[in-house]
Amino acid sequence: MSEQLDVAIIGAGLAGLSCAKELKRNKINFHIFEASDSVGGRVKTDNVDGFLLDRGFQLYNPSYVEGKKILDYEKLNLKAFTPGIAIRDKNKLRVITDPFRSTEYKYNFLTQTPGTLREKLGLVSYFLKYLIQSDAQIAISKDISTLEALNSSKINKDLLNKLLRPFLQGVFLESNLETSRKFLDTVLKTFLRGTPSIPEKGMHQIPLQIADSIGIENITLNSKVEKISEGAIYVNGRELKAKKIVVATDPLQAISWLDLTAKKMNSVSTWYFKANHEVANILNSLPILFVDAQNSGPLTNAVVLTNASKSYAPQNEVLVSASGISPFEQSTTEEVKKHCAKLFGVDTSTWELIQKYEIKEALPQMNPPFTLIDSNKITENLYVCGDHRATSSINGAFLSGRNAATLVKVSLGL
Repeated sequence: MSEQLDVAIIGAGLAGLSCAKELKRNKINFHIFEASDSVGGRVKTDNVDGFLLDRGFQLYNPSYVEGKKILDYEKLNLKAFTPGIAIRDKNKLRVITDPFRSTEYKYNFLTQTPGTLREKLGLVSYFLKYLIQSDAQIAISKDISTLEALNSSKINKDLLNKLLRPFLQGVFLESNLETSRKFLDTVLKTFLRGTPSIPEKGMHQIPLQIADSIGIENITLNSKVEKISEGAIYVNGRELKAKKIVVATDPLQAISWLDLTAKKMNSVSTWYFKANHEVANILNSLPILFVDAQNSGPLTNAVVLTNASKSYAPQNEVLVSASGISPFEQSTTEEVKKHCAKLFGVDTSTWELIQKYEIKEALPQMNPPFTLIDSNKITENLYVCGDHRATSSINGAFLSGRNAATLVKVSLGL
């Protein structure tokens, strides 16, 4: 590696990798410096005794526009979840799937969705508008909170509290639905156009695939950048000159270095259990998300991951993921198992905890007024990217990284 770099990228998370991918496409020399021992940032997977544990429950939506540009879906071998949701409503289990995309329980939308037939058709109409709404229309729309937006739409309270709130709080990682309606619109549009999935061998395959495509020789791991200055970065006590610097670190580090507007982060805890086959056989072994309409326990959602991808566990084993948001991140294992028993309607007493992840900085908050894309340019030679500069999503990280690379290209006169 030369002492004089064209572009130094700090951080090998999704935004940094996306930036590098675009720079390579434009034949611009770069090097990534990553403080940890692996690429991916918040998107990583641990192998614990043959169980694949994503660091926090995560899904990938193949309808992501930016993802289509830089990922090989065939090689990822994406395993789709059922487009729908299983809602534990006291003693009743409501299984509601997309009637246009799911062959299982396709008529349940009419029979098990709360509300009158007119209210259900109104919900369908509310969703379908997102299939024709452009990103530009979303960007210029008046911004209010998700809760205000849903209330103003006159959606039935039962639909809001038993269907939409339990689902959305798992997406936003906050239960008050204070998140910008612009992000709500983006989420609904994305979910209607694609089916949430996981790569066969874990979410970490996403950053690993990008890293492989840009060349591992262009990434230095275990290299913490201590500080940056005009035209230079300082790595492990060594000064390296760089024509352009792209800060693609975690949001809090970027905000600290660049004196950006502070952003709060939403947190989540995820528990992984080695479970029995009884839970895997529920609903014909559909890979579907379970939520609680009554919020009667610490969990936001739970799912049998091995019903989506058998590779997430050793042969004939069952892996369950269960996640809780504030204020339930510190719930005990027994409290979580008890809530799982209620959600799934099975005995969980013999389930074994494999590992718990506490992700304190899981997702940048997106409260209104919210801008879908923030500037990536700090100075002529200094840039920033990350999901905190766009939507707090994988697609947002990819987009921000590509935008930063485009600005760098223009600045270099290419």
